[in-house]
Amino acid sequence: MDESFRSLGKAFLVSAVVLVVQIIGFYYSNSLALLGDTGHVFSDLLALGASLLAMWLAYRAATSRRTFGFHRVEVFAALFNGVLLVMMAFFIAYEAFQRIGGGYQISGLPMLVTSIIGLAGNIYVVYNLQHEENLNVRSAFIHAAGDALSSVGVIFGALIIMFTGLYVVDVAVSILIAVLILFSAYTVLRGSLSILLESAPYGAGEDKITAVVMRIEGVKGVHDVHVWRTCSDMIFAMMHVETDNVELIETRVLSDKIEDALNRSFSITHTTIQFEPFGCSCENKGKCDMMAHKKRSHKH
Repeated sequence: MDESFRSLGKAFLVSAVVLVVQIIGFYYSNSLALLGDTGHVFSDLLALGASLLAMWLAYRAATSRRTFGFHRVEVFAALFNGVLLVMMAFFIAYEAFQRIGGGYQISGLPMLVTSIIGLAGNIYVVYNLQHEENLNVRSAFIHAAGDALSSVGVIFGALIIMFTGLYVVDVAVSILIAVLILFSAYTVLRGSLSILLESAPYGAGEDKITAVVMRIEGVKGVHDVHVWRTCSDMIFAMMHVETDNVELIETRVLSDKIEDALNRSFSITHTTIQFEPFGCSCENKGKCDMMAHKKRSHKH
C-alpha cells in the first residue's frame, strides 16, 4: 500500500478517537453545536472508511470484464461522502431551529474541553492529508478542515456561554456549522459528479488539447477528441490525428510525442490515437458524429 493509504489509515484512527471523546462531551454538555461537530466527525469517519475500502479495491488488478479495474469505486465513495454531508447539514439546521426559544441548559466546561481535543485531532488529520491529490483523500482533507473550523466555532461558543450564559450562541454556532458542512458537500459532490459524467478535467478541454497536439511537427489535423477520468488521478484521452501518408513506424514516433505533450500539459495518463491520412479522414466522410454511430448500431 502507498503513502496515501497509510495517511488515510492514521486519519481514520485519530478521527475514531475524537468521535468517542466528542460523544462523551455531548452527553455531559448538552451542546447542539458540539453534536453538530460530532456528527461531522462521524461523517468523516464513514468517509475515511469508504475511502480506505475504495483505495484497497483500486489496488486489485483489472479483469477481462472490468478492464479499468476498480478505480471508479473511489468516485462512488466520494459521492456517498458528499450526500452524507448534505444530510448531516440539514439535520443540524433542523435541530438548531427546534431549539430556538426553548429552555435548555448547557454545561460550558465539558463543551470547551471536548472541542479543544477535537480541534487537536482535526489539525493532525489536516496536516497528514494536506498534500494528497486523490479525490477521496482530498474529500477527507476537506472534511477535516471543516471540522477544525467547526471546533474553533464551538470553542468560542463555549467560552461565551461560560462567561455570559447566553445559550442562544449554541444555536448560532450550530447553524454556522451546518452552512460550513454544505460548502464542504458542494466541493466533494462537484468533483465526483464531474468524473461520473465523464466531463473533461478542469483546464483540459477539447480546444486546449487540440491546440497542444496541433503544435507537434507532423500533425496536420485533430478531431473526434474525447477526454475523461475514471478516478481522480487517471485521465484518459482518445482522438483522431491526421498526418501525411507515412510509414507505420513514423506514426509510432509521432504518437510518443503526442503522449508526452499531453502528459506534460494536462497530466493525461493514457492516450489512444487513431491516425488517418490528411484530407481523407473519417471526419471528411462524416463518420465522426457520435449520434450517427448510435443510429447505425441500432439499425444493425
